[in-house]
Amino acid sequence: PAPPAAAPAAAAAADAPAAAAPATAGKALKKYTMADVAKHTSEEDVWVVVGKQVLDVTKFLPDHPGGKRAIMLYAGKDATEEFDMMHKREVIDKYAPESVIGEIA
Repeated sequence: PAPPAAAPAAAAAADAPAAAAPATAGKALKKYTMADVAKHTSEEDVWVVVGKQVLDVTKFLPDHPGGKRAIMLYAGKDATEEFDMMHKREVIDKYAPESVIGEIA
């Protein structure tokens, strides 16, 4: 006898596209120190740390809904505490995945 057919829901799920993986998934991230991050404090070159992620937010700066100043207050610093008060971490992958350049060593 033939094997039983897969349930319709399982077949539909198999055909559905996979959920988008975070921009950093499967990508070896460069390691940075806080001293490295601290060198990037101008509007032309601004990095921040959120969690363990190092973000180059230079290109995102003009698009930040809270304005440039909100980011520039944390330029070259760990912005995790303030970031977490205002955002869910998923917004990084949703709105600025290309900003993730590495992680704190």
